[in-house]
Amino acid sequence: MDNEGTHQSATGAGGPGTTTSSNNSSSNGNGELGAEKLDDFCSPEWRKRSRHFLVLSSAGKPIYSRFGNEAQLSTLMSAVQAIISTFADMSDPVKSMTMGAHTIVFYTNGPLYLLAVSDRGDPAELLRGELQLLHGQIVSILTAAQLTKIFEQRSNFDLRQLLGGTEGLIDHMVDKLDTDLSFALGSLDTLWIRYKLRERIGKVLLAARPPKGLLYAMLVADMKLVTLLRPRKHSLHPSDLHLLFNMATSRTFLTGEHWMPMCFPRFNDQGFLHVYLSYISPHVALILVSADRDSFPALAECRQRIHEDLSADDALQRLDDAASQRALRPIELGVSGLLQLYYRSKTLVQHFGTRFDDSVSEDQKRRIVNTYKRLRLYMTSGGSNPLRIIYYKCESDTVLAWQSSSFELYATVAPAMEVKGMIHLVNTVLEWIKSEEDHLFVVNAPSY
Repeated sequence: MDNEGTHQSATGAGGPGTTTSSNNSSSNGNGELGAEKLDDFCSPEWRKRSRHFLVLSSAGKPIYSRFGNEAQLSTLMSAVQAIISTFADMSDPVKSMTMGAHTIVFYTNGPLYLLAVSDRGDPAELLRGELQLLHGQIVSILTAAQLTKIFEQRSNFDLRQLLGGTEGLIDHMVDKLDTDLSFALGSLDTLWIRYKLRERIGKVLLAARPPKGLLYAMLVADMKLVTLLRPRKHSLHPSDLHLLFNMATSRTFLTGEHWMPMCFPRFNDQGFLHVYLSYISPHVALILVSADRDSFPALAECRQRIHEDLSADDALQRLDDAASQRALRPIELGVSGLLQLYYRSKTLVQHFGTRFDDSVSEDQKRRIVNTYKRLRLYMTSGGSNPLRIIYYKCESDTVLAWQSSSFELYATVAPAMEVKGMIHLVNTVLEWIKSEEDHLFVVNAPSY
């Protein structure tokens, strides 16, 4: 594992080429700064946002803000730094505070200070977990060792110089925290395909593995895992894979072959592994993770063998067809009245989710996902006597959270549905999931 590296890409298989970076969502298609990045913290547009995530250095230098221009938020960043430093000097680190309808959470890690603000009733513990994921995204770009070294040498260093071009990557992850339960569940979303097809793909990955350097090989479709090849005694933590999948969704990587260093914080936050990424079909990305920084040519050849093998029959086409489909509709689970469902296998550390029913608005989707996150927090923070079932009903939503020794389930049903009908619906869904388990999840991932 290397401690330093540069992001590179190649349009052919000959080797690494020009420096590249992920899309920067702070600019529009004309290269002009987007409106959401021009706001400062005094503007009505900035204040009307329900959630904010800020990152600054321990010296108060702005590093990142999901909304607003970091330079125009420097006064606010300095105030945050002063608050954190004041409590630190009192040997009583500030963790959170409430101001009216707003919950404010602080998280410090080494030279970085992170802040989350929400007016939606998010529990402090939930926001702290999301700040830790945001910190992990930054570490994945630079490594913890490099961050420490930089600020030891220059405490007032402007880290935006090194993060330039990656704002879109960070923005995408922050936005997914708001709408996708994958991060909160701490598990991997998997693509629903036939078991025989997944098995065929796994055998192809195993057969194509080059002899040197490769640690992990995987196919990913829109942040959904198709299959994964790994060492028998080692596995990557789901949060590290979330960071990797988040990078793979960037439009920067849709064409060509890309070779870049990436830190996996839960694996080792002190150095880089090296990632080869190439889309082998319009919707499916091949990701190869190596400890050898000079293995690009071998991995490019590996990609060619995998593509040829899967193209020999209709396996690649069938996989791309499956990847191009949206998630299952609730009605396809054989029930009526279900608006949305997530099922998490504790054994496999994988999950499956339906799309939302067409009747659910965008605001309601965010509210439901937020409810799922809060209910899961309540269930998993019970220590030796956790809650098993939570039935939650308000004027607009009816939600059930249920956990057993082997699974977690989160379901939203039509508001008028009675408890008895909801229980019958959930039991029917559990029977369907059991019958489809081999197709929903990566049950027997290949290893070497």
